[in-house]
Amino acid sequence: MKKVVIIPLLVLLLASFGCETKQKGPSNLTVGRSKLIESGNALEAVGHLEKAEQEEVNKLEPRALLLIAYSYGISTGDADRSGNAAKFKSERAQRIEALTEAEMKSILQVLDDRRSQVRKAGLQILVDKGHDAAVLILDSLTKGRYPALHDDFTQWMLADIGTDALELVLAKLTDEATSPALKSKLVHVLAEIGDAKAVDALKSLHTETSEPGLAMEISTTLYQLGEDSYKNDIIAGVTHDDVAVRRAAAKAMVNIKNISTKTLVAGLKDTDSEVVTALVEALAVHKDATAVDGLVDVLTSDVLNKNPKQAAINTLDIYGQEKLARGLASRITTLIIGGTVSDADNRLHLVQLLRKEPFKKQIKAIKSIDDLAFKLYDYHEKKEESTLVKTTLKQLLDELQ
Repeated sequence: MKKVVIIPLLVLLLASFGCETKQKGPSNLTVGRSKLIESGNALEAVGHLEKAEQEEVNKLEPRALLLIAYSYGISTGDADRSGNAAKFKSERAQRIEALTEAEMKSILQVLDDRRSQVRKAGLQILVDKGHDAAVLILDSLTKGRYPALHDDFTQWMLADIGTDALELVLAKLTDEATSPALKSKLVHVLAEIGDAKAVDALKSLHTETSEPGLAMEISTTLYQLGEDSYKNDIIAGVTHDDVAVRRAAAKAMVNIKNISTKTLVAGLKDTDSEVVTALVEALAVHKDATAVDGLVDVLTSDVLNKNPKQAAINTLDIYGQEKLARGLASRITTLIIGGTVSDADNRLHLVQLLRKEPFKKQIKAIKSIDDLAFKLYDYHEKKEESTLVKTTLKQLLDELQ
């Protein structure tokens, strides 16, 4: 009797132990997700995710992650270096071809996080899918889904999908239910796509809209699409009372042919940082030595934020390279050491400008006449109180040795 009882008990214990062993440790899906999203290791992730695709009852997430892993491995070159390029490219192409709406939504859910290093490669999957992905993207924009991805949707994805998205974008643009803010972004998308088929629809919308800012966005896009008759309206928009109009017009200035730089320089007195940034960037293209004073004023403004100031540094660097800012190093040095620029951040921007190569050359060139480096050293030692300005100034002085 003992034998009869013991043997079944042993069998039960062994079976129980076997079941427990199978359940120990994280799943292939969990490991694969971590390897891909947190570590950016596409090669190791693929192995786990291929197993997860077979194991999981719900295939959506493992398939989404696996397609992202193939894409990321290709984009980083890891697939090529490991000898897996052919497999990854083949799998990626086949899976994109068969991609369903539910799987696209799963990809977006995975990527709806600005911190993800695999984001760009993952989103490229939808760009390569084309029309069907554009439908989902536009619906998501309208309904506010995947908010962390909205900038990607409007700033590059729809434009990269291109003509496959054109009719869909036009339909959404002319839909009364679409918000003015989204319409404005979609107008930018049409400008990036650059297809003249959008002209008639844009002209109709231009006539119908009561939003001055949107009307200017449409005018600038029509100009980009070859409708030169909108040029004067755009130029006039730089001085419009509505800041949305001024912003749209200012952003278009870089592309306006034969624009008078007087218009751009006058606009530098605007108090809106976005407007001034766009005009400063336009002056990097439409160059004029008479703009230097206005650009320096931007650097020392107490009203504007750092964006137009960084743009002014970049534009003045170009002017220095092209001999359009002669003697500017001396003037900037005087501003720094003269005590008239009370804001430390503004002094920092001035020092950052002097660190650009053209102005270091100016300082060295006139050393025998006016030793600007010594003046800056003296100021650094005796007067400057801001740690950040002193650090940057010390870097400049070291570079002048």
